[in-house]
Amino acid sequence: MITPTVRTATPTATATPPQFAEEIRHYDQVVANHIEMGLSLQQDYGTTCAIEYMQGKGVPNQITQQVLIRSLQHLQHI
Repeated sequence: MITPTVRTATPTATATPPQFAEEIRHYDQVVANHIEMGLSLQQDYGTTCAIEYMQGKGVPNQITQQVLIRSLQHLQHI
């Protein structure tokens, strides 16, 4: 039986520090792109849509909550 290989952003035992740092930078950029899209969806379609999008993209729940709450607070002060 062949077991599929799953690639994650976590470092492997053979990863050197520069490789690990690059993986982290890439992961951070991907999450930042998902957050930016989530904020756009929040403005256009509402918070529920933004939450569903970011959860579907794997953005950690704590980050999703903090970003969207801060965005709502900012909009209330405008």
